[in-house]
Amino acid sequence: MKKNLLFSTVAFCALLFIVSCGDDGDEPAAAHEVGTWELDSYALQDFPVGFESNEGLVLAIEQITFGGVQIQSYELVLNSDGTYEREINIAGPDLDDEGTWTLDDDDLELESEDGNDQDFNVEKNEDDDLWLSERNGITAAFIPDIYFDTVSQTYLDFLDTLTDAQRDSIATSLEEVIELDLLYVFERD
Repeated sequence: MKKNLLFSTVAFCALLFIVSCGDDGDEPAAAHEVGTWELDSYALQDFPVGFESNEGLVLAIEQITFGGVQIQSYELVLNSDGTYEREINIAGPDLDDEGTWTLDDDDLELESEDGNDQDFNVEKNEDDDLWLSERNGITAAFIPDIYFDTVSQTYLDFLDTLTDAQRDSIATSLEEVIELDLLYVFERD
């Protein structure tokens, strides 16, 4: 009798353990990156020596053009099955694509079905923020810091008397082309 009671108790405990460890329908938590991301702004970083006053400059998406093309909206959807859809609205035909994505440490790779793959470095990936920089820096024209360090109030007052075209001409003559990193600042939609 004691043997049957002991066997029944052990069998009951084993059955209880198996049931409690079975599939309870919970899926593993989705990776933080999974979801819909909207481009909110751009941030500039890694300026060379002599241009540091611009470090961390944040620009609205309307303030930057790529070869004269301005992005009006940019939505990136990263699905839990490793696929993505991207919708980039510009003046003219939209730049929509889809494909697969992988994340390895801080490297986000978008492999497009049309062969236009894009690689990003993940600069921030927390809360409702996903900050991405392109693996290769960009080039842009900026005025060196030294000009701002030596400008007098008299000169600033003089600039206020000029037309926009005249001010642009002066700025263009002072600008230098440099390499820096452009961050895409996405927010969860």
